[in-house]
Amino acid sequence: MRKLGAVLLTGGICVAAGYLLYWFFSAVAESIPVPLRVAIVAAAIGLLLLVLSIIRDRLKASKEEEAFREVQR
Repeated sequence: MRKLGAVLLTGGICVAAGYLLYWFFSAVAESIPVPLRVAIVAAAIGLLLLVLSIIRDRLKASKEEEAFREVQR
C-alpha cells in the first residue's frame, strides 16, 4: 500500500509540474529568451534528480538499518 501511495503521489506531482512548466513556457514566458528557458528547465531537472537521489539513498539506508533495530544498548 505504501509503495502504491508513493507511486501515485510521485506521478501526480510529476504531471502537475509538467503542466505548470508547459503553461509557464507557453503563456508567461514568451518574452524570455530561449537560452534562459533552457537554463530554467536544466535547473528544474537537476533539482528533481537530486531529490530523487536523496530519496533513493534514504530508502537504501533504512533497509540496512532494519537489521539493527532489535539490538539493545
